[in-house]
Amino acid sequence: MKQWSMKTKVAVTTDIVKRFERFSDETVLFVFDPFLKSNQKVREMIAYLEQKNRVITFTEIVPDPPIEKVVKGMQMALQAEPTVVIAIGGGSALDTAKGIIYFYQKVAKQTINYFVAIPTTSGTGSEVTSAAVITDTANKIKYPIFAEELIPDEAILSIDFVMTSPPSITAYSGLDVLTHALEALVAKGRTNYSSALAEKAITLVFSNLVECVKNGNNEDARIQMHEAATLAGVAFDNAGLGVCHALAHQVGAHFKVPHGLANAMLLPHVVLANAKDWTAKSLYAEVSRKLKLCTNGLSDEVAVIKLVDAIKRLSKDSGVPATLAEWNIEESTAIRAAEQVADNATNDFTFQSNPISFDRTKLKEIYQKIV
Repeated sequence: MKQWSMKTKVAVTTDIVKRFERFSDETVLFVFDPFLKSNQKVREMIAYLEQKNRVITFTEIVPDPPIEKVVKGMQMALQAEPTVVIAIGGGSALDTAKGIIYFYQKVAKQTINYFVAIPTTSGTGSEVTSAAVITDTANKIKYPIFAEELIPDEAILSIDFVMTSPPSITAYSGLDVLTHALEALVAKGRTNYSSALAEKAITLVFSNLVECVKNGNNEDARIQMHEAATLAGVAFDNAGLGVCHALAHQVGAHFKVPHGLANAMLLPHVVLANAKDWTAKSLYAEVSRKLKLCTNGLSDEVAVIKLVDAIKRLSKDSGVPATLAEWNIEESTAIRAAEQVADNATNDFTFQSNPISFDRTKLKEIYQKIV
């Protein structure tokens, strides 16, 4: 059986404080990136919440949240017993908050009444998904967690927090959105509903990402990308992801490559590999035609190649490296990691949703294309 659902209420607004009017006599755990401590908007949020609520803050956010930081946040939660969690930041901040919620509810046997997510990057889609990724730094493994209670009750999309996003982060995050959408499009759990959202997200990325990278002050392009991230998040949370993410998680854990960048490197090669499946090829070709990358008279095979070329061009135009070597990782070092990357990818939760079940040899072949 396939099903489709969306739990999260999405508000597109710059008046965030107004969204907090509902909270009174709550214990609020406020999780946010440390650089936001001096942000005027964040200070206003905390001051407003403190008028009627008890507020505890956790700001020990680092990229690719490690288990140790999540445990530290959970210990704070065990002492404070929060009823509301508000997370603001990039994917790492949102994933940290989700990890805290997940383990706190397991250990304390308590529930969080309301969870608000406010993304400051246009990428992970974590503000609407049941997913979080926690890193075991000692063993260089990323562990995706999927649980219904990790889906935020409310997502607030505010353009104020993305206007100053640097070009590199904008590019990596945007290509993460594209990866979410293209993987959801062909994933085993896809439905007409998830595919409609994925297709719209793909269109928005191709239309707006380069503009956001090159002209970050373009408010319209920024909000389009912000909404694309959310659309793609809902799509993959329902349909699933695939081999691109399964490999990207390992590349990120092994070499500390930003997640969106790892996806961007791998995506064109995964699309070509998945296109060996007739249905996946047809779906990719349909998107290629909708993007007007080719005419209707061309074969699906040609349409897929046009799509792959467009993905590569989008990455290049966004200033994104195509290989690990371009990220200053020596070829010999990258090759030595191939076995571990492939082995760990097969155990990654996202691997199961891929339209084709690749063996380790094929996974290594895909990985070695980005060395």
